[in-house]
Amino acid sequence: MVRKSGVRSLHCADTLEGIRLDEFLAKKLVMSRSQAKRLVSDGLVTVDGRNRSADSRLRGGEAVSLSPRLEKAPGWDLEKRVLHEDRDLLVLNKPAGLLMHPLGATWLTNPEEARWEPDQNLAGLLQTLRPAITAAGVPRCGIVHRLDRQTSGVLLVAKTRAAYERMTGAFKDRMISKVYRAIVLGVPAEHSTSVDAPVGRPPGRRLVTVTPLGKASMTRVRVVSSCGAASLVEARPLTGRTHQIRAHLAHLGHPVFGDPEVKVPAGLPLPPRMMLHAWRVELDHPSSGRKVRYEAPVPKDFAVFWARLRLL
Repeated sequence: MVRKSGVRSLHCADTLEGIRLDEFLAKKLVMSRSQAKRLVSDGLVTVDGRNRSADSRLRGGEAVSLSPRLEKAPGWDLEKRVLHEDRDLLVLNKPAGLLMHPLGATWLTNPEEARWEPDQNLAGLLQTLRPAITAAGVPRCGIVHRLDRQTSGVLLVAKTRAAYERMTGAFKDRMISKVYRAIVLGVPAEHSTSVDAPVGRPPGRRLVTVTPLGKASMTRVRVVSSCGAASLVEARPLTGRTHQIRAHLAHLGHPVFGDPEVKVPAGLPLPPRMMLHAWRVELDHPSSGRKVRYEAPVPKDFAVFWARLRLL
């Protein structure tokens, strides 16, 4: 592998003779075929110095070069989504649909890979619009925790290595409090309850669910409002397991609207996405140590969907 002026070069081995260009890129870069096709169609890929179509076959021995996408991504206006920023901390209101970082793990050792698709992932946006974070050597482009692609809301980004270490340590020690809002099917019998059940991926399953093979997890749930068919709830995770809130609400018998494993009953509107929003985060500021709280108002699609349900 060779890098020059931000360009990445990959060698196609003779043993890969006949492989499609998009398939080769997907294999080497650990990405989907559709992502690879987009790189090719956007003119970021050359084979021995020439542009080729995504379905062209490689003969083996070629040099496949990729140029990073360095311009500001058009899809997300990061500046309008800043809830707070200082020397050490950036707090964003993440939009639904934005990935945290590219799929796979190669971007961790080669962060510039995130800039090939900056409008598709936060790591690419941060490298483009907050380059000082990467220049300072902050791991993971400063991303200290994750929100799923379909989840909107408050997201913390460390701008210095010291802030990154303090916040990741605080997350590990469960010193950072997070509160989500979700629209769920039905009305819970209890106004407030706790779900204490292990979550994980059972063998042969793609999605996280409650399983005795999972890791210990606990979520506190409180009903904020309800109508005949649905409820608006607050979910406070006391542990930080992947997809914990979705799995626990489903286990409670009140799955989040948009849960891929739950069919919306007839007569109810279809949600535009998973109706889950990271509403509030409380923590000790990584430099001052004082208690701070950041909130992100629910986005329009969330509010509109809840309003539709209340009219039924």
